[in-house]
Amino acid sequence: MIYLDNAATGFPKSPGVWEAMKKALLECGNPSRGSHSLSKNADEVLYRCRVLLAKQFGTLPEKVVLTKNATEALNLAVKGLAPKGGEVVTSDLEHNAVLRPLHALRAAREITLKQFRTSLSDDGVTVENFRTAVGSTAGLAVVTHASNVCGRILPLKAMREAVDRKDFLMIADCSQTAGHIPIDITELGADVICIPGHKGLYGPMGTGALICHPTRELVFRTLIEGGSGVHSRSLFMPEELPERLEAGTPNVYGFAGLAAALSEFSLPQKENALFGELEKAMREKQNVRIHGYHKSGRYVPVLLFNKQGFDCEVLAERLAEKGIAVRGGLHCAPAAHRTIGTGAMGGVRVSLGRANTALHLEALLEAL
Repeated sequence: MIYLDNAATGFPKSPGVWEAMKKALLECGNPSRGSHSLSKNADEVLYRCRVLLAKQFGTLPEKVVLTKNATEALNLAVKGLAPKGGEVVTSDLEHNAVLRPLHALRAAREITLKQFRTSLSDDGVTVENFRTAVGSTAGLAVVTHASNVCGRILPLKAMREAVDRKDFLMIADCSQTAGHIPIDITELGADVICIPGHKGLYGPMGTGALICHPTRELVFRTLIEGGSGVHSRSLFMPEELPERLEAGTPNVYGFAGLAAALSEFSLPQKENALFGELEKAMREKQNVRIHGYHKSGRYVPVLLFNKQGFDCEVLAERLAEKGIAVRGGLHCAPAAHRTIGTGAMGGVRVSLGRANTALHLEALLEAL
């Protein structure tokens, strides 16, 4: 199998990841639920994972909330911070993990929602459209760092700098950028970033994180309540992070694997070069059309295309029959497809990862 579906999950995971998970299965109990060694071993696993995530993204361990995926992190952040009765801004490139929580709040009349237009050819236009949409009234923006459909990286730092208001918050969906490009939450200008553990970081599925700015004291409403291992006499969730947003037994085995992945992680060195080669070769094919790409932009290694005469999902199935894993369809982001111009037909997505080589691209091109 030639795996070109890394935007869905990074593959393959390293032997160190599953060895760490196996070790945790043998040595860990329920964290903060006992004074015995198995419980303490689990506490150590979670703390190590927090420390490594904090180092990776420029914050403090206590500002790292461990979640089951980026979708849970986004729901906790959006529903925990959205201003009641206030205005929220988002982009036209969002995944449903952002849009569905926002539209649920709007349907419940808890927020009003504004969407701004992004530009694939001019970051300055994106920044100005964002600034105008936020204006003097929006209290929160929830914006993707890079599109999961076409890979376009949005200029979040410049966007945040364009809004000179201390009462304004930004949540960044870093699902496609975490592990592919350097991210420091302070440098990015976000108050919260939400990440999956299983994509660019190559941890196990079932892991993710909500990561807060190291110096900002954010007050979250809770979405899920339950046992936290601390303050058991109280009928309410603890006020402090991370316990406030971590109810119930966590995925200790998964976070052991994520910690192992983070401990051996290094930013990819060859992805950009391979991506450039792929884009050039695909553009030279007369019966292939690339969508959502502009040479002036910055991209993670994700390319969307269609082949003349083929439905995108049929083409993805045909490629799978030839041993090549890609993804066809709308990619849980129909709004982004409408923006790019593929809302009616979808597209085939190729997404590169650390294990891919030039030979893999040659196989794809030959199969097409």
